[in-house]
Amino acid sequence: MSSTVIMIIIGMGAIYGGIFYFMHLKKKKQKELFQNTDFKAEMRNADIYKNNFLNGELAFIAKQMEGKTIDAFNYANIDYSTKDSIKDGIKDGLKGMATLGTVKFHTVQTPKYLILSGADLHLLDTDTEGEISNHLVFDAARLQASTITELPLEGMIKAFAKQKGDNVKAYKIALATDGGAIELVMFSALLFTYANAGASAFSLNAQKNVQEIIIANDFLKKLGDSYANLKVTTLLG
Repeated sequence: MSSTVIMIIIGMGAIYGGIFYFMHLKKKKQKELFQNTDFKAEMRNADIYKNNFLNGELAFIAKQMEGKTIDAFNYANIDYSTKDSIKDGIKDGLKGMATLGTVKFHTVQTPKYLILSGADLHLLDTDTEGEISNHLVFDAARLQASTITELPLEGMIKAFAKQKGDNVKAYKIALATDGGAIELVMFSALLFTYANAGASAFSLNAQKNVQEIIIANDFLKKLGDSYANLKVTTLLG
């Protein structure tokens, strides 16, 4: 092996070592910030954090809602396990269920958003280009027939949850429709689990991570306050 190749290998090792050390320090800093954060006090800033996102990177949500109130929001993910994937083969969609039903709800793992607006829950699905492909609305009757359960933190669910700290929880919400339920996975933090989300799941901005936890907990609390059957424990109990 030539000295040039050896130097390249040593150089690449040093670079990767530096990146690993940098990430280690960032995670340590985030953990310390979380340990020193009064999340109950931070919940008072939920509306501020929510509006920062809606006026910034999530401005398209406000546009899609066309003037309707946005009381709270969270990210959502298709509950589509490896077992399901194998069983269904190349199946790329779940049949909709009449109004919430004649439309196909795609199982492709793309960003999905849950928006609580008054008594209604809006579900926005996106296509592979990032454009809104479906906009479903669940009214009070459907939400009263829906369910939510906490998921055990294991496998990939645990891996994604840990990106936002040690206290993030995962839930499966089953939204009632005429022909069955649309099952989605969401967290007590803004998190996506689709294939390309890995790089963005862990933000180097620890303060932004705190805001994402507050926004998701605000959604869970307001959803539970409106519908007792969808109530879970949040940062406020």
